Amino acid sequence: LSSPDSRVEMKMVHVDGESLGTGIAMAVVDANVEEIIACEFAGNYSHWWRKQSLRSGMTYLDVKHENDHTYYYITTRDLGFFLHPREGRSKLTWMKMEDDRVILDASDTKDVMEEYPLKEGNVLEFAHSVWICERLDPIGEI
Repeated sequence: LSSPDSRVEMKMVHVDGESLGTGIAMAVVDANVEEIIACEFAGNYSHWWRKQSLRSGMTYLDVKHENDHTYYYITTRDLGFFLHPREGRSKLTWMKMEDDRVILDASDTKDVMEEYPLKEGNVLEFAHSVWICERLDPIGEI
């Protein structure tokens, strides 16, 4: 799988005829693990992201905060090409491990289906993403 960024190594596995794919992306980032997760975690509901999301086919976006480590991410996307809109209901949770790794888990949830019911004709999408950020030994002045 080729990456649009030469600094990111990507791999993907897909079984023909199945709708499931598994991917792995690895990159070295010049930031500490807390900054990386904070940027991703908070970035999903920033004003900047809300504006950007409209340009990528997102027609609805809402965030419901559970606590400082968890929120629900509710979206609708228009894929075009005569496809039904896709709706997502994700629960994002982060935690710091004893070994200083930081984990961000974004997984499907039905916890908010009553409050955010699926609109008629739309398709509920499924995705699961896990980010694992770990420190590397410093190199030179970096």
